Amino acid sequence: MKSRWQLLFLVAAVLVCAGLAQTQPGHALLRDTGLYETPAAYTELTFSAPGDLPSAAAKPNASIPVAFGIHNVSADSRDYHWSIVLVHSGKSQVEASGNALTSAQGRTAIEKSVPSECTGDRVQVVVHLASPAESISFWVTCPSATTKKRAGQ
Repeated sequence: MKSRWQLLFLVAAVLVCAGLAQTQPGHALLRDTGLYETPAAYTELTFSAPGDLPSAAAKPNASIPVAFGIHNVSADSRDYHWSIVLVHSGKSQVEASGNALTSAQGRTAIEKSVPSECTGDRVQVVVHLASPAESISFWVTCPSATTKKRAGQ
């Protein structure tokens, strides 16, 4: 009978400790003893539908649709400053920018169309976050010189 009470006491003590470990003071105690780590906080920047990104511009001044998402993997909400930059002929031009307040563990979807001004062989479309400094990009092929001449006639 004595061993049964000891077992019951042990199970109750384990359950109480497990419950306390789930509280903020419990996390602090476990962190101080090296038994708990704060989960990593990071940001994911992705194209919403990578397979739908345009690979070629229909005409030199066609708009390029850009759809991307920001995933805030942290315990706090964050305000992200983003921009869409076109890079062609060695020059960069910001074509769109804004802010996206994203809740903790939340996602924000952004869709924009930017003018291409496709004058060279190709244009790089870069989506950039200011902080944390992250970027993703894709290339768009410009219409050939003969297509440009026909479009101007």
